Amino acid sequence: MDTIFLIKIILSFFIGGSWVVFATYLADKLGSKIGGLITGLPSTLLFGLFFLGWTQSSQAAVTATSITPLIGGIGSLFLAIFAATISLGLVWALGISIVSWATLTFIALRLPLHNYYSLFVIYFLLTFLSFSYMEYIAKVRTVKGKKIIYSRSALILRGALSGLIIVLSVVLGKIGGPLLGGVLALFPAMFTSTLAISYLSHGAEFSKSLAKSALLASISIIIYSVAVRFTYIPLGLVVGTLVSALASITTGYLIFKFAISRMS
Repeated sequence: MDTIFLIKIILSFFIGGSWVVFATYLADKLGSKIGGLITGLPSTLLFGLFFLGWTQSSQAAVTATSITPLIGGIGSLFLAIFAATISLGLVWALGISIVSWATLTFIALRLPLHNYYSLFVIYFLLTFLSFSYMEYIAKVRTVKGKKIIYSRSALILRGALSGLIIVLSVVLGKIGGPLLGGVLALFPAMFTSTLAISYLSHGAEFSKSLAKSALLASISIIIYSVAVRFTYIPLGLVVGTLVSALASITTGYLIFKFAISRMS
């Protein structure tokens, strides 16, 4: 195992784990709307594409974005399925959601979908259907966060579990190549760990509310992948990442201001 890849693993673990802890901390303190916004911002995708470009090439990272709109749409379904099954309990809800994501992703990888822009039609359709289910059928409503006291051991455990999920996606992305790396970078690790932690902290209704906010905020993840596609080669990894992150954060802010903050 080369030194750069070891650095990639270490950074993925500590930065990714810390990000999830920060997101759930804000969700607990400020409510499910802001928590969902933070959860929906790019995390594993940002780290995955950057280190993919570092260990291979900028072109490899761009190639990895070719299927991200479709996988992003499947991620929206992941959140809707979680909301639909959470009454069965956390383990069952996450299990069914993850298996559904894996199955649909496996099918998607074998479909003859070669037009990048046509994948956005599928993405917006799946996201629209997922949000409509939460809003009009499941009738998920906003739940405010409650102030809780964190122990040091609880924070370390949360960060470690979340970091391990992200590391797994990074390792498998290294083995499978750019396209599979892009798919695995969009594995709902952030959603899985944050929803689990929020469920254990505040219960099913809060977790469902967080999922609804995260679904809208996750649009910023797709914006990030689009920005990477057009900036990594002409601007390079560092500047391309910064510009893409700025575009994603700006999108996330606008979604929060005009959509998430107005949800009931």
